[in-house]
Amino acid sequence: MVFDIPERRFFIMKRLSIRWLIGYDENNKPIYRRQTISVDDFFDLAHAQAFVNILDKYSNYTCESAQLVTTENVGDTL
Repeated sequence: MVFDIPERRFFIMKRLSIRWLIGYDENNKPIYRRQTISVDDFFDLAHAQAFVNILDKYSNYTCESAQLVTTENVGDTL
């Protein structure tokens, strides 16, 4: 018995999600903004840490947290 299995394409996408502390409101509660940057597949945690350190150094805001997010797309036909 032979099964015809359609070809599936797998894509891996990475992005760096940064949460910035941009200031405080009138009640002294922190105000945050999130920034998402698409990065190459070779980008790892060491690259992310170095990149965030550079951005934090030259930004007017403070990096509160950062996440390296990997998304795998399993194809168009499921």
